[in-house]
Amino acid sequence: MTMQTDILTGGSAIGPALWRIRLLIGLVALHFLGVYTACLILGHPFGSGTAATLISLLQLQVPLFLVILLFWRFGWMIVTVRPKRPTAWFANDLKDTLLDRDRIFTGIFAFLAMCLFAGSFTVGKDLIPLINPFSWDPTFAWLDRALHGGTDPWHLLFHLTGTPAITTAINAAYHLWLMLAYFLIFVACFNVSRHDKHRHYLVADVLCWVIGGNILATLFSSVGPVYYEAFGYGADFVPLMDTLRDFSETSPVWALDLQVMLLDGYMNDGPVRGISAMPSMHVASTVTMTLYAFSVSRVFGWMMTGFAALILVGSVQLGWHYAIDGYFSIALSLGCWALARRLLRGFA
Repeated sequence: MTMQTDILTGGSAIGPALWRIRLLIGLVALHFLGVYTACLILGHPFGSGTAATLISLLQLQVPLFLVILLFWRFGWMIVTVRPKRPTAWFANDLKDTLLDRDRIFTGIFAFLAMCLFAGSFTVGKDLIPLINPFSWDPTFAWLDRALHGGTDPWHLLFHLTGTPAITTAINAAYHLWLMLAYFLIFVACFNVSRHDKHRHYLVADVLCWVIGGNILATLFSSVGPVYYEAFGYGADFVPLMDTLRDFSETSPVWALDLQVMLLDGYMNDGPVRGISAMPSMHVASTVTMTLYAFSVSRVFGWMMTGFAALILVGSVQLGWHYAIDGYFSIALSLGCWALARRLLRGFA
């Protein structure tokens, strides 16, 4: 049987591919069953409009990821390899990648597992107020002030970053987060067979989202400064939101439209919802991405450190989170990274 036929039929690559990522598959399966069971108990349908939206965005971005990776590989060839026959080298390199059964099958299964996880995660997030109604916001707002000299952290930030142009730039980075998260997951999935650092990242990412985005988010059920007034906690953060709206008259603040959409989805049972503040999964997942980046390259790691700092600032400046949400999320990510390492040792 030829190599090409092996690829088409799967050959003997499927078993080793599944075995290699058995911990990832097991975690995703356990999470799926847990969320499905919770839906049965609560009488909630197992489905989420948010999941459909996220998967649709991912489908649109995958072709872009492939183009980016092709250009990156071509640039690496020109700068590092510098072959005498670049066209032939690049064609052979591409062919070798596509005919690498371990990489292709492991990547496909890992990517499908992560897509399944994204779906069950969003369903679990929708269940938060059904399991534990939002109630922690006054406590977190008080803690924020207590930790920052009696002042809301956004006031302190705005002395440095409180201009329309800077807010737009921060919001752009905040939106870029989703594409970057998708891209790194895609890259890690199709490199799992190459090195354990990629498997480490995927497992740590899943642990972070399960523990932080579902379990802890349910225990510390909160809505964040942006919805503080809408949920009856008072007008403490009205000045922040009014300032952002004023900024949007001069320079776009896209978060405002998304915030309105999420609140409308929650209040009117719309397709896109899933409000949750503590912990900040933007911050937690970005710190996990940063740890992954350091495992690949120190330069990439320090670049991601800067991006993580920007996301932490944005989480407060855009009204999504209390500063304490971000601080807690950093510890969460570090803990999940260490836990993933320990778990993987048992599945070596």
